[in-house]
Order: sequence, then C-alpha cells, then structure tokens
Amino acid sequence: SQYRYSALFSRINFNWKDMIILNMTGRRDGSSRFGPDRRFGNFGSVGIGWIFSNMELFENLSFLSFGKIRSSYGTTGNDQIADYGFLDSYSYGVDNYLNQVGLRPSRLANPDYSWETNRKFEVALELGFLEDRIFLSGSYYHNRSTDQLVGYSLPAITGFTSVQANLPATVQN
Repeated sequence: SQYRYSALFSRINFNWKDMIILNMTGRRDGSSRFGPDRRFGNFGSVGIGWIFSNMELFENLSFLSFGKIRSSYGTTGNDQIADYGFLDSYSYGVDNYLNQVGLRPSRLANPDYSWETNRKFEVALELGFLEDRIFLSGSYYHNRSTDQLVGYSLPAITGFTSVQANLPATVQN
C-alpha cells in the first residue's frame, strides 16, 4: 500500500512592545486515505497573549515577576484510518465454488467520508513570583471532535458489518 500526505503551512506572528503577542496559523492538508473529492482539508488557529507584568502599572510590584493571560482557538484534522478504505475491496481464495478459487467482496466503497475535525479552545493565566522561583499556571480547555472516522454499523442482510464513514456526532472534553 502507498500512503501519501501533503501539507502547506503558514504562520504569522506579531509582538507589540513585548506585551501583546498574536499568532495565526493556517494549513491545507491532503491525504490519500480519502476519496478523490475529499482529500484536502483546511485547518487553522489563532492565539493571543497579554504579558501584563510588562506594563508600568505592574513594574512596582516586587513580588510579581511575571504575569500573562493567553487564549487560543484552533482546528486540526485526523486521517488515522486504513489505506484505500474509500474503495471496494475483495478477498482472494476465501471461498471455493466447484473447486475453483474465487473472489469475495470484503469491503464496501464510500468515497464520501472526509477529515475528522478537532476544535480546541484554551484560556490560561500564568503568574511568576519572587523572580520566577514560584510559578503558577492555570488553564481551561474545551475540546470538541466532530465527524469521527468510524466503521458505521450496517444491517447483517447487506453482507457487511460496517462501512467507513463520518459519524455525525460531537465528542466534547
């Protein structure tokens, strides 16, 4: 089997007076594990941070050596499935008919499934005290996964137990 993956990645960073930091990323990923019309997905992120300890207002606080509030939001894709899953496949030599070895369908085609998408949000506070000898960090994460790549159950009468598809559900952490 051959697995091909391609990606185009871009990143923009902006730093204003060592207080406000902004970064943005964008990517376009392609995977041979999806059908011809579904191979590419677009993903990106944006993050911002405010180092408030660099402001004049906080410079006189001798116990606070570092203070930062940051937040980010981004999307990523997942293609961790078997190769050629979008094609029909056949098994050789499984069944005999009149003493002849034959082919048997072993997987249904589905060229319409695509990237599983993960959306992540984070907000955090970082504090350094006594010249960063004591450092505290607290974060809140919110992760959502949609269009999970699963073996979608089929009725046994079809002759197959499942077909690869995107499950229309959301999993949240």
